[in-house]
Amino acid sequence: MTSAPHGEVVAVGVGARAPYGLTALQVTMSVRAQKTDPRGSHMVDKNGEPMATCRLASIADNIMGLVRFVALGGPALTQAAYPWLQACRSRGREAAPLPVVIALPSKHRPGVDPSLDRRLLPGLEARANVPLDHPRSKLVFGGRGAGASAFEHALDLLQHHEAVLVGGIDSYFDPDVLEWLDDELRLHSTTTENGFIPGEGAAFLLLCRRSRSLGLAPLGQILDVASAHEPHPYGSEEPCLGAGMTQAIRRALETIGRDTRRIGWILSDVVNERHRVEELGFALARNHEAFLQEVVHDQPLLKTGDLGASSAAMLAVMAMVRFETASAPSPWALVGVHSDGPERGALVVGAP
Repeated sequence: MTSAPHGEVVAVGVGARAPYGLTALQVTMSVRAQKTDPRGSHMVDKNGEPMATCRLASIADNIMGLVRFVALGGPALTQAAYPWLQACRSRGREAAPLPVVIALPSKHRPGVDPSLDRRLLPGLEARANVPLDHPRSKLVFGGRGAGASAFEHALDLLQHHEAVLVGGIDSYFDPDVLEWLDDELRLHSTTTENGFIPGEGAAFLLLCRRSRSLGLAPLGQILDVASAHEPHPYGSEEPCLGAGMTQAIRRALETIGRDTRRIGWILSDVVNERHRVEELGFALARNHEAFLQEVVHDQPLLKTGDLGASSAAMLAVMAMVRFETASAPSPWALVGVHSDGPERGALVVGAP
């Protein structure tokens, strides 16, 4: 990936949809208000107890797979693209189809709909009513860490396109994936403290170059992004010491300089799972010179439920909304994401 000039790439539109909000602003402020309310479902765990998940009440429980992904992603895509499409119309021009890069769960995860590959983009385009450039769009499968790779692809596309949509969609509300998590003792409950609460969501950002923003006010900057592979991910025989996450953070910080202590805010995808908490802790300790002594570490997925492949985009959207509403604890933020597999990623975002 070729990095964009410092401060050149900006977000001029954001959209999100999660269990406690149907817009980027609602989702962000619900998390800030510490709102969370997992709901029992018709699916039961191995002990015969209802499985609790964080899921949208506006999507019926009998909707799963591709249809659920479209229901999650379509409105968020509309929100993110709307300012750009309106700016084009106000100039009397028709908006060109937009390339979109979407992070999705690993194809190896149980319950992943195999039709996402060929049917997700047409479904999203119809649901969102946003013209998409299919040949230049890309689906990145790989879970939470795929979100960073999606941003890398989006920055590459911006070298040849006026604007690019980037985001992620995921849902754990599927009997196969919930059964798998239950068997692996990864569902948080009164008897499994080290598990997490499954969630679902979608988030998108409309990225463009600052010099070609069509007069739209930037919400924030994408300063740099980096991805790396962890040699000993979850389930490995060897202990994970955070080598992949350390590398991803180190690369992402190169644009602003690791020895300037500018980062005062961290948004991570860690939840209650100790292995993820420890891995991030190793990586942050090795890059400590980049962070302010009073750095704030936010863990929004503790409130929304784990958002899987939508995590990186969702955390970036939250940062943009906090910048726009003057409620961010720092003008510089690091977003860190870890997949169950080897994918690791980090983004550095900043106020406009």
